[in-house]
Amino acid sequence: MKSKIGILAFFLFGQICLGQIGTRKLIHGQVVNDSINVENVVVFNANSKTGTVTSNQGYFSIYVMQSDTLVFSGLQFKSKKIIYSEIKGSEIKVKLEAFSYQLSEVVVFKEKKTKPIASSQAIIDKKYFDDEKSSPKNKAMIPVNVLENPMDFVRIYKDVFKILKINTPKILDFTTKTDFTELVMKKIDYSFFNNTLKLKDDEIKLFLVYCENDPKSSVLLKSNTKFELMDFLIEKNIEFKKIANFEK
Repeated sequence: MKSKIGILAFFLFGQICLGQIGTRKLIHGQVVNDSINVENVVVFNANSKTGTVTSNQGYFSIYVMQSDTLVFSGLQFKSKKIIYSEIKGSEIKVKLEAFSYQLSEVVVFKEKKTKPIASSQAIIDKKYFDDEKSSPKNKAMIPVNVLENPMDFVRIYKDVFKILKINTPKILDFTTKTDFTELVMKKIDYSFFNNTLKLKDDEIKLFLVYCENDPKSSVLLKSNTKFELMDFLIEKNIEFKKIANFEK
């Protein structure tokens, strides 16, 4: 009888612990940069398989818990991964580093800065992508799933936008539409981009811009099924890699 009570108590204790560990809370944050306006950055929670897109001022909300990994991918910024640690309050600020080489098609320098979150917040600024000018190079510690050479992204960026301009000459700004990207972030998790499509973190946002400007993306907004989205992304990824000369 005592053994049964002990087993039951152990089981209940385990359930309580799992419940505490598995509870995620909604946090609010802002992605910032010293010189460039930060907008429409994709934010993944790699652990919970959820994601979101920042506003035009860099604000975002996402559910997290202790030790979750957040992945940030913007069009003109080096990707960044941070491990969420318990902080006071529910607001964070993440600073992204712009690529050293200006991407003239989308980089817009703002004279007026967006209002940051209150200074009492905790700032998460764990760096995963080395700045070649300020950080010593360590070949044994190359960040996972990022482009080591910034020029690689610049080349890919120019090639992709060149094709977009040829295919849709009437469109002047390829970055303003985000409806399809927002749908993808709700339906498709980070591992699909990482493991299935084999995209680097730096490439994810650019890839989504490429997909967003395909007329078929508007059709998928209406059908709204995960399998169709995945098929479309796989198809576009083949085109994307050919344009970017990944597969030689």
